[in-house]
Amino acid sequence: MSTEAEKPWPNRVYSWYVVALLVISYASGVVDRIVIGLLVKPIKEDLNLSDTEIGIIQGLAFALFYSLFTLPIGFLVDRWSRKTVVWGGSFIWSCGTIAGGLSNSFWSLFASRVVMGAGEATITPGSSSLIADYFPPKDRPRAYGVFAMGGSIGIGIAYLLGGVAIGFADTVRSWMPSLLGGFADWHIVFFIVGVPGVLLAILMALTIREPERRGGYVPQGTKISLVPLWRELSTNRIALMAVMMGTIMNVMIVNAQLAWFPTLFVRVHEWEPTRIAMALALVGVPFGIISAITAGWSLTWLAKRGRTDGPILVMMLQCAAWAVFGTAKCLVPTPELALIGHVCTSLFATWAITAALTALNQVTPNQLRGQVVAVYTLLTGLVGIAVGSGAVGLLSDYVFNYQTGIAPALALVCLTGGLAGIAMLAYGRNSYRVAVQRAANWGEGN
Repeated sequence: MSTEAEKPWPNRVYSWYVVALLVISYASGVVDRIVIGLLVKPIKEDLNLSDTEIGIIQGLAFALFYSLFTLPIGFLVDRWSRKTVVWGGSFIWSCGTIAGGLSNSFWSLFASRVVMGAGEATITPGSSSLIADYFPPKDRPRAYGVFAMGGSIGIGIAYLLGGVAIGFADTVRSWMPSLLGGFADWHIVFFIVGVPGVLLAILMALTIREPERRGGYVPQGTKISLVPLWRELSTNRIALMAVMMGTIMNVMIVNAQLAWFPTLFVRVHEWEPTRIAMALALVGVPFGIISAITAGWSLTWLAKRGRTDGPILVMMLQCAAWAVFGTAKCLVPTPELALIGHVCTSLFATWAITAALTALNQVTPNQLRGQVVAVYTLLTGLVGIAVGSGAVGLLSDYVFNYQTGIAPALALVCLTGGLAGIAMLAYGRNSYRVAVQRAANWGEGN
């Protein structure tokens, strides 16, 4: 009888097709999540909101159910059809985005972001588990790198599509005046970016196949227990803490940038939203793709040279980039220098996520991967997404309370988050090496 290591892996071309769909889905979620960053000014004016309230809508509102739903979704990922979890989540968050176009108050917009968060909680646990069973261990860093590229592509598309949608809103309204005549431009932007996600969810439901589970998978039946998860988290507690907290710091800064960097260009450099969108898209897409390629390449290069702590080193480098270039691009005197700094941070945009998914799936048994990644997603949601944008809003309202105060507020988040991430990763580096060695005893090596 053949061993698990001898079982053939899924067709390589089809496996990359699935990754492509997951990338597009991830990108779609990012577009829906961050396009609001281009719409801060009109939303504030129409709904009479403060920076703090805008920060809550962009951060806490999304992160609330994004975090709360992750652990139940992790159980589903480990016990049920992962493809159903992924396409179902895509459908839900796209509907939440469309609902944002119907909002006329703080609380209705808050509620739409909550629905979006609940849907997007599925993409990382579900996709990372699928990829682990579509690709052998030596190919996973590249596959995760490509998947993480969805974030950068999504950011670029969000800025590009957001800018186009802002300029196109009047035209769309003129096509259906009786239906859209009462909606503001920012409402219509939400409609434009939300509808494609519904169509993508249908395509995923029809064409993605569930792969056979590997990596020492043991069926867990229908009984739900936190004991195996708790045991796993306790066994590798310092290593997992380092990976998760290091990523949280990166995610916190990324989300602060997504929420407020366009506003910085409005308030400090006096650019119009369409110009900002085009400039950030031209930087985000090509350099985000480079980031995704180099992240997987760097992890593979380090692994071939026997560096079992490669994911930790990669995450530390991104934290350093935020502390240096992220801080600088917020404080430089010209928009051109700010864009140069944005290029430097974009080159590392996906490194932490790629490294974290590689690390978590490397040291976790298959039957717990969905749950461990769910804990990771929960923490990145509660701390990274919620705190990042909210902290900048609070600093802007209560510490740097002047027109250009958004710049030092955002710079402070970049600097403190980057330095804290480096410290946490350095603390857990040796423990992560031990966890990798323990996982090597599984035979197939994950």
